[in-house]
Amino acid sequence: MNYNEPLDPAMIITKELSKSDVVGNMTLPKAEVMSVLTKMNNVTNENLQNGVEVQVHDLMENDLYTVTLKTTGIDNPKYYFGTGWSIMKHSLDLEVGHVLKLYWNQLENKFVVLNFQYNVMQPMIPV
Repeated sequence: MNYNEPLDPAMIITKELSKSDVVGNMTLPKAEVMSVLTKMNNVTNENLQNGVEVQVHDLMENDLYTVTLKTTGIDNPKYYFGTGWSIMKHSLDLEVGHVLKLYWNQLENKFVVLNFQYNVMQPMIPV
């Protein structure tokens, strides 16, 4: 994918890291995750209860991480990164207060860390 082209803002997950994100698993913003889930292949709330391994690519360092995306349940689910998050967090030197932005690349079926200059698509305004 050409990351010089504008990115779809509906496929971006943004999270300011809290102490609990850095100490344990990273909780993800529900509305943003639900938007991304619509474009993920074969991922449902049901199989997220057991966890789904996803790839996260850091283009700047050319590192590829595998993390488990999970949910706490079907009724009012909370989404989080579990297994693999600790390795990724330490490798990216993430701390409390840092903002992590991830882009779901549907063509490559993986997240991309947005730690580089990028543009987002502007909404179409009817004339």
